[in-house]
Amino acid sequence: MIDQIKSKIANSGKQESANVSKQAKEVVNTKNIAQNTTKSSESATKSNISKFISKDMVKNMAKEPPINSANVSRIKTAIANGSYPINIEKVSDALFDAYKEMKD
Repeated sequence: MIDQIKSKIANSGKQESANVSKQAKEVVNTKNIAQNTTKSSESATKSNISKFISKDMVKNMAKEPPINSANVSRIKTAIANGSYPINIEKVSDALFDAYKEMKD
C-alpha cells in the first residue's frame, strides 16, 4: 500500500515537470514565431521601399534634414509682412484638442 502511494507521488511529480517543460517549450515557440513574423514584416517593408527609392537617393535624403527651406523662408517672410493667413479658431481648436488628449 505504501509502495503504491510512493509510486503515485513519484509519477505525479514527473507528470508535473513534464507539463511545465511542455508549457515552457510552447512559450519559447510562441516567442520565436512572433520574432520571425516581425523580422519578415520588416524585411518586406524594406524591400518594398527599395523598389521605389534607390540607395543613392536614401543616402542623399539622410544628408539633409527633411525640411523644405524655400517654403520655410517664404512662410517666415509672409508672417513678418503680415500677409500669411492665420485662422485663429483652427489654431485654438487644435491646441485645445491637444490639451484634452494630454489630460486623458
